[in-house]
Amino acid sequence: MRALLSGYVAGKATGGPECEAFERELEAYYAVPHARVLNSATSALHAALVALGIGPGDEVLVPAYSMSASAAAIIHAGARPVFCDIGDDYCLDWADALKRATSRVKAAILVHLFGHHADAPAVTDGLAIVHDASQSPSLRPRMRPGVREIWCYSLNQWKLVTCGEGGYTLTFQQDLADRVHLVRNHGECVSDVLGWNYRMTEPTAKIARAEFSDIDRRLADRKTWANHMRQLHDLPEDRGNHDWFRYPVRCRADTRVALAARIGGKIGYCTPIPDMSYFSALGYTTPPNVTRIESELVTLDPLCA
Repeated sequence: MRALLSGYVAGKATGGPECEAFERELEAYYAVPHARVLNSATSALHAALVALGIGPGDEVLVPAYSMSASAAAIIHAGARPVFCDIGDDYCLDWADALKRATSRVKAAILVHLFGHHADAPAVTDGLAIVHDASQSPSLRPRMRPGVREIWCYSLNQWKLVTCGEGGYTLTFQQDLADRVHLVRNHGECVSDVLGWNYRMTEPTAKIARAEFSDIDRRLADRKTWANHMRQLHDLPEDRGNHDWFRYPVRCRADTRVALAARIGGKIGYCTPIPDMSYFSALGYTTPPNVTRIESELVTLDPLCA
């Protein structure tokens, strides 16, 4: 395997040739000038927050319905999550989020859940934005002058494109990309960033490159399977731009067990983050729309159609 024969099993500070080639391929595919590869998407979320200067005393808006890493990264950065409600698209309800924003809120994590492409408002009141696009590999960043943004993607075993475990960030801003690099490499002992060991290895990058080269076909197939599932089970028509990580279906709470059995789906998706033991012990509560939607939700894997 060339990744091993190259002599860069783990890579140098900037990454070995496979890591560097993968970053250039990501930049070309997404038409973004700066990509950085890391050892996981959770590392990418944490690195993004640190790169944006988020730390102790700061607060970060985040949807209450997501995988726990969306909030854990905030805790790891030393900040406090502010759990917000979600809309009918399962993504952050910006009207609710901005009501919760105080002078301590410095950033927001916008989770593109189930592969739904959510939008941030045109005016973010100076908030930095971290996009958790772990379930939306087709999401293409859009440059917005004056807004500091980083997009984070996942390559773990559950994703459409996978190298077992890995992630990457995209940004239009050189300084943010440089700081993500410092975070992933112990700060290199030359900066105000402490840093961690978040580097992607060369063998991992080699696998990721091979997987990513097939992304467009896989995305097209996933949408075809989701459409087939919709027709097979008489599910609602797709009216959005989705990657279909999971296919969400809403029904009355008292009928969802029967619906899940009929269509082979999973009841719900995940526990709302404020209901998890760690966060509930801190006094967090789940917003009302999250509770309502979670009680009505059945999800399916598009690959099972």
